[in-house]
Amino acid sequence: MSLKVEQKLDGFFFSESAPRVYTTGAYLVPMELSYKSKKRYVWVVDEFDDDTYNSDGVNCDPKLYSSNKSSLL
Repeated sequence: MSLKVEQKLDGFFFSESAPRVYTTGAYLVPMELSYKSKKRYVWVVDEFDDDTYNSDGVNCDPKLYSSNKSSLL
């Protein structure tokens, strides 16, 4: 399930849907950050594609969305 779908299910949004770019193994979308009336944008993962590995080289299944940090993997 993509991050946009998860956000819709929870009834809130924090990222734009375009432009959506692909990098090896993941799709990225821009996220808008506001601070003191200034807007900045950063790329965030919208969807993982293909195998993902942790720092030990072990295959893992990252989640895009979680209520706590430990549940992201």
